[in-house]
Amino acid sequence: MKYDSEYYTLEESGDSTSYMLNQIEGSDDGLERLMSLFPIHRKVLGPGRVGISEGNRAKFQPCDYHETAEQLVSEKFRQVLAPFNLPGVDFYQTNIVNGDKIWSEHYYMHIWNHHQAIHKKRSEISGTYVGDRFTLLKLSLDEEVLDQVPLEKRLVFRLREDPTFLFHESVVAALSAADLSGLGFRRVDSWSIGSAFEEDDDFYDDL
Repeated sequence: MKYDSEYYTLEESGDSTSYMLNQIEGSDDGLERLMSLFPIHRKVLGPGRVGISEGNRAKFQPCDYHETAEQLVSEKFRQVLAPFNLPGVDFYQTNIVNGDKIWSEHYYMHIWNHHQAIHKKRSEISGTYVGDRFTLLKLSLDEEVLDQVPLEKRLVFRLREDPTFLFHESVVAALSAADLSGLGFRRVDSWSIGSAFEEDDDFYDDL
C-alpha cells in the first residue's frame, strides 16, 4: 500500500466546476482518439476547438484546468510539467471559444504512458477484471508492479486497466506551488468513485 499515499488523482475545483466544456465543430478530427493508450501525434493536424456546453457564458474566464472528456490545461500548467520530461505525455494546442472570444493558450493533455498497476485484492470494483469490464470503486496500487518501474517513468501515468490518471506527489507539489486555478488533487488512499462529490477542503493532503 506504500504507493497509495504517493499518488494523486486530478480533479476540478473552484470556478472550473461551474462550467462544462466539450469539443465543437472545427476541432481537429485526430483528437477524437485522445483517450487512446497510444501516441496520436501523427493523427493530429491542427488545433482542437472547445466550447461551453453548460455554465454562464457571460462570466466565463478560462481556468488552468478544465475536466472535459479529456484534460484541458493552460500553458502555465504545461510549463510546470515541462522540466519533468514526462514520457508518454503529449500536449495538443486547443482553442477555447466563447462567442467572438478565443483563448488559444490551452492544450489537451494526452497521457499514454500506462502501467497495469491496480492491486486486484485491495481495490474495489463493480464488474469483472476479465477483459477489464468493470467500474473502479476504490483504488489501491500494486507495489510489486510499480517497484519495477523507475520513478522518472511513472511520475504521471494512466492505469492500463482503467482511464484513471495518476500524478506522483513530486509533480503535485510543483503544480500546487504554481498557484494554478481550477484544479485540486485527491490522494489515492482517500479516493473513491464518489469522492469528487464529497465536501473536502484539503485536496492536497498535507504535501
